[in-house]
Amino acid sequence: MKRLLSIFSAVALSAFVLNCYAQGVEETMFKYPVAPDTCSTLESRCNHIVVNFWNEFDIAHPIKDDAMFEKTFRDYVNFFKFAHRNIVLSSVRNFVYKARANSANLLKVGAAAEAALYGPNAEFWSDELYVEVAKAMAESSHLKATDRNYYKHQVEVINKNLEGHEIPSLDIQTSSGKIKINDIEAESFLLFFTDEGAGSIIDRTRLSTDVGVNRLIEQGGLKVIQIYVGKPAAGWLESQPETWINGSCDQVMDLVDVRAIPGCFILNKDRQIVTKNVTVEEVKAAVN
Repeated sequence: MKRLLSIFSAVALSAFVLNCYAQGVEETMFKYPVAPDTCSTLESRCNHIVVNFWNEFDIAHPIKDDAMFEKTFRDYVNFFKFAHRNIVLSSVRNFVYKARANSANLLKVGAAAEAALYGPNAEFWSDELYVEVAKAMAESSHLKATDRNYYKHQVEVINKNLEGHEIPSLDIQTSSGKIKINDIEAESFLLFFTDEGAGSIIDRTRLSTDVGVNRLIEQGGLKVIQIYVGKPAAGWLESQPETWINGSCDQVMDLVDVRAIPGCFILNKDRQIVTKNVTVEEVKAAVN
């Protein structure tokens, strides 16, 4: 999901982070680089930091503090938002390549990258960057087959769910039988992935009572498909909003790049992914 920041907030955030690191306000694993005065723009300063971030860290030595390493990796990722794409890609590739010298460290790099770039609490969701890491993990002969297969599966799922691509076909079990998403026609789709957790119950209520969403449904501009991840309890399907298509699918996590439950995908009329893993709050804001 692309997280859009205003110019003001981006500059303010970067200035704050840069000043904290320069002044040593936060405890860190090593001394972070500081951009020279010759770097006159926000992008050039962040480029310098991204390129030189790991200079004071030897990835070949065992990582003893996993939590501190994950925090450090998240700090590294914070600069990605304002650095040049090619600089970031090159830096990530170089760091992962060096990490292969120690298989235990390589696994920790993979875990930190998943948390910071891919997981539900990631600061900066980026399919492009995370696939770089996951592919390196999947292709590494230094790792066990189970670890390689874990990352291989992630790469496959991400590549099947890229924005602009048609979503994988899902068989959805509804109260009246099984249907396929690809057989449903609509001007646009909202796929709402849920379970019976408290978050899903609250978001279901907020979405089903939203005036803007209901207006779009009534006008034929939107079709909401609620997909229960797994197998719901008896009677669940029959108790859901009547204006939605409600069903369940136990293959969701194998086929669709769902990173948080509840979560939403928005599709166009050709069932191509417009955006994915957005919250109900973001959907409501866009509609209204």
